[in-house]
Formats: sequence, structure tokens, C-alpha cells
Amino acid sequence: MTLTKAELRVLLAIASGPITLKELASKMNLSKSTLSIILHSLERKGLINIEGKRPLKAKLADNKPTQLLRKILLMLPKNWTLKVLSGSSLKMLSALKVEEPQSPWLVQLKANVSRATLHRVLNELMEMLIVGKKKDGYFVSERFAVLKDFADEYFYLQNSTRTKEFNEKAVLAWSGVEELILATETFKGKCFGDFQLTGLARFSDYGLPLISSGVYHYYWPAKELELEEIVIHALKMGYDARELLYVIVLLKAHPFSKERLKRLAAKFEVSPIVEDILEFLQGEAKSYPFPSREEVEELCKRYFGGCEGDSEGKTD
Repeated sequence: MTLTKAELRVLLAIASGPITLKELASKMNLSKSTLSIILHSLERKGLINIEGKRPLKAKLADNKPTQLLRKILLMLPKNWTLKVLSGSSLKMLSALKVEEPQSPWLVQLKANVSRATLHRVLNELMEMLIVGKKKDGYFVSERFAVLKDFADEYFYLQNSTRTKEFNEKAVLAWSGVEELILATETFKGKCFGDFQLTGLARFSDYGLPLISSGVYHYYWPAKELELEEIVIHALKMGYDARELLYVIVLLKAHPFSKERLKRLAAKFEVSPIVEDILEFLQGEAKSYPFPSREEVEELCKRYFGGCEGDSEGKTD
């Protein structure tokens, strides 16, 4: 779902203005069949429009990614643009933050890349001064914030398109690098194509059947979701006293990995509430919207016949 260099080369050729497919094939020295495949991909990704009948013309679509691309072309050499806005570099730019250092493991987790790719791309971007490094981690330099903006808008556009493929009325609830969570009023089972039901609706898998609010959340791309992921997805979609009560009971009743929960919390930016939940499970008092100990024990008895002790001793 990222941009390939071949796609980006064609996209940059179109950026100067509408061009016929014949002129574009000649300019790019590409066969009609190869160009057709690339143009179809760019059109599907929402970056270009093919208009007219004969001759057909290609032009940039009018959206945030293409508007940002035009800005980038005014500030960066073409060879730089080809290098940083394609492949793993594009994923890394979206995972990083502007002037806010993040640890390598977190950047890797957000970018969905291997460790070797992480360090290779970081080194390349640092050599170009696009990425900086401090003791706490890596960040995008303010001067190149537009590159991060493009990466974010590009993946948001792809995830929005993917959401509409699920259901025209579905809404993109969270956008990541080649992954998303959508919200829909349409229930399509636990697995629908490359989408997995997640969040509160999956608590029933662990013995906590909840009355549906009429909104369901699905994660893409499909994989077998683990307890920690389902909990973090639920918290990311919002939480009140009811949600917190059920999350706490679920974590008291089932073994889970604290380390994995914390890592996912950092990725989905819900670390503060997760830290509070873990402290509550270890016996610390928390005010509303946290439940009382009596509420927790009552729910544990109702669904699990009681929860022995706290989760601290059965994690990791």
C-alpha cells in the first residue's frame, strides 16, 4: 500500500500538468502495458485522475497528498523526492514525529518494518538531515515537516479508501501505517475478508458478553488478534466507567503480557490510561471513572466465579 519508486516517477511526471497517456509513455520510456498497470494503481490509490476519451489524459487528483506533493517538489531535488517518498522511507516518515524523539523500537512498531530496514532507512534520512537523533530517540526535523505531513495524508487516504471498500457508511476511526481501525453499524461477523472484529465486541470471546451499542470496530489487515490488541483497540476507541470496568475485569480474569500491553499502548498513544489500569490492578486507588473494588469483584464472580488476586502475578 506504500508508493513504489516506479509509481512515484510517473506521479512526478504528471505533477507538471495534465498529459496524454501517449505523451507520458514516451516521456517515461515505458511500454503501454507497464504504464497502464502503474496508472491503474495510482488511480486506485486516489492520486491521479484519468479523463477524456481520445486522447486520454492523466492529471493529479485534487486532495491533500497531491497538494503537499506540489509543495515538496518546490523544496526538494527530484532524486531526493524519489528516495524519501517511496517504499519503507515513506512508512518511516509517517511513524516518526516532528521534533519529538521516539525510541527505535516504537518507530519500528509504528512503521511495520524489520529492524534491519529501520536502521538502514534512519541512517539514510539522517544523512539527508531529514531525521535527527537525540538521546531519547529519532525525530523529523521541523524544516522537513511537510514530508511527514505527506506520509500521514497518503496513508490516511489509502486507509479511507480501504474503509469504504468494507462499507460505504463505515468511518475510519484510527489510521496507521498500512493498518487501520474502522467503525461501522454493520456487523459482518468476526472475520470479513481482510478485516477482523476488535474492541469491546470481542470481549465475549473471553467470557464477557456485552450488549452492543450498535457500533462495531474492525481492524485491518486481518490476523488473529490477541487479548492485548483487543484491549488496546477498545481503549483507543474511547472509554468511560463502563468500558474501564470491563477492561479491568477482563485483565484480572485472563493472563496477559504487561510488556506487550505497554508497547501497544505506546503505539496507539493510550499509555496514560493503560498505566492507570495496571496500577489499579496492583492495588492502587483510582478515582472516577475507575470502578470501585466491589464492582470489579461482583463482575468477576458473575462471569468467572471470582478472580484470584490481581493480574500482576500472571502477566508476561
